[in-house]
Amino acid sequence: MASSLTNVGRNIFLTYCHEIVGIAMKWLVQQHFPFSAIGEAQNFQETLSDLPKKQYDLVVLDAEIGGGAHVLGTVEHIKSISPKTRILIFSELDETIYGPKYLAFGINGYLTKNADVDSIVQAIEAALNGEIFQGENDFSAAAQQQEPLKWSPFGLLSNREAQIADLLIKGVPLIEISKRMNLKETTISTYKKRVFKKTNVKAIADLISLWQRYK
Repeated sequence: MASSLTNVGRNIFLTYCHEIVGIAMKWLVQQHFPFSAIGEAQNFQETLSDLPKKQYDLVVLDAEIGGGAHVLGTVEHIKSISPKTRILIFSELDETIYGPKYLAFGINGYLTKNADVDSIVQAIEAALNGEIFQGENDFSAAAQQQEPLKWSPFGLLSNREAQIADLLIKGVPLIEISKRMNLKETTISTYKKRVFKKTNVKAIADLISLWQRYK
């Protein structure tokens, strides 16, 4: 499918957590929007560092870029530094469940990673035109009924990490957690380090304070 914006120069920023995804997305943008300038990043820190360097018309945001920040926190930051920049979220999560939630948060479209080329081109074109991309599913009514998602650093945690964080917050010692979860204490310690890294804390007291803030 040819884009109606083929001869229009735009600034497009791509984020991705897997290099093969980035290569494919960059090729697609170059083929269908050849006059566009492309910025790219593979993690949260690079995204926030590079975005202010240019006025980007569109950010295609990989929901799994991680790096210690939840995707909604990234969306909020992008909106704060560049209110006119449109945002597409690219994710592995079920669009029928998460599409309306993210659209209610004010993005321009939600794409799953198994989307075909035509859908991706249509989504980019719609976002660049200031429109909302719905794809084959009309999320508009559902999005209006959704409570906007609230960002929390605890949303970064896997189910196992969230379980361990909960026990740490309750003051359960590592040795007791290892018994309850039938895991080695060294494994629990590794999970604890992951929890601290993802929530950007250095001590359990900090983790408790953070939990009280976002509960």
